[in-house]
Amino acid sequence: MLCLAVITNAACKKEKTIVTPELTISGVQVYEGNSGSVKASVTLSLTKAAESEVSCTVSTVDGTAKAGEDYTAVSGLAVTIAPGELSKQVDILIIPDEDMELNKKFSVKVENVVNAKIQNTTAFINIKNDDTYSPTSDADGVITPQTYPGMTLVWSDEFNDAHLNTDFWTHEKGAHGWGNNELQNYTDSENNVFLENGFLNIKAIQENNGGYTSGRIITLGKKEFTYGRIDIRAKLPKGQGIWPALWMLGGNINSVSWPACGEIDIMEYLGHETNKVYGTAHYDEGGHKYQGSSYSLTTGDFTQKFHVFSIEWQENSIVWYVDYVKYYEFTKPVEAFSKNNFFIMNLAVGGNWPGKPDNSTVFPQTMVVDYVRVFK
Repeated sequence: MLCLAVITNAACKKEKTIVTPELTISGVQVYEGNSGSVKASVTLSLTKAAESEVSCTVSTVDGTAKAGEDYTAVSGLAVTIAPGELSKQVDILIIPDEDMELNKKFSVKVENVVNAKIQNTTAFINIKNDDTYSPTSDADGVITPQTYPGMTLVWSDEFNDAHLNTDFWTHEKGAHGWGNNELQNYTDSENNVFLENGFLNIKAIQENNGGYTSGRIITLGKKEFTYGRIDIRAKLPKGQGIWPALWMLGGNINSVSWPACGEIDIMEYLGHETNKVYGTAHYDEGGHKYQGSSYSLTTGDFTQKFHVFSIEWQENSIVWYVDYVKYYEFTKPVEAFSKNNFFIMNLAVGGNWPGKPDNSTVFPQTMVVDYVRVFK
């Protein structure tokens, strides 16, 4: 009987259950800095403390940020988390500079994990540029370089030819309101769109019958881009009911329609508010949504001289500038803004937003564009 009792007790004894912790890696955003030591600290975390040492290796992988230029690479770096600990920090050295460039990113990859389950193997380090370009000014506006340190000019139209370059641009024509109850008829006439002395002119004219003609040109199917810095130097018209815009639409607009294609308004302007411009992102999120802001000059107005209207467009962010001064940042992830967009330059008359011209409006009115430049 004694022997049976011992056997029974042994059979009833439960084995201890060991729960294997999960290992995860978290990314980080850092400002690049101009000099000195800048570190990006990624964290390896366990869901529970392990009873045995957890080990792994960590390596960096280039993205838009490149090893040796933007950060110091690591390869197969051994990392251990001791029993009872929950996390370990790994520092990656960032290489500072004073170049004005786009934000960049690279990834950190975890491999060879021992004594833990891996939850996610990759984290991203986003390097946020904190340098600014300080241009010199002349009597007629702002002088800009052909490129920026750290960026390459990938396309531009300087409008130095005798006629509009049809390898880049197409005229959009018509008088159907353009979704905003606009009043103008867009034409391909050189009365409305023409090049002169190195400038693109888009002119709104009041015709003898009381109607209006103007111009609208697009790069759809010819010059489309995803991400980059875009500079457009222009001088704007004025008057009640005058509505020029420098903007972009998704190249897939004909298949998905608006607003699913996305819209980036680099510059919009109402001719009765001559010291203010607007920058806006339009997109679809269960219907039309938009976010944006405005920029106002402290002296003078946008009709008196040329100004540079810019965006820095990257994955999950668009930043707006006037004359290199940042005034708005959009940071919402939107699928439409990860696809090719094309340029539109137009000068509308009337419409829901500005309203109709009145007796104070003088015609003709002209938007003059010096250049459009795309940097990456």
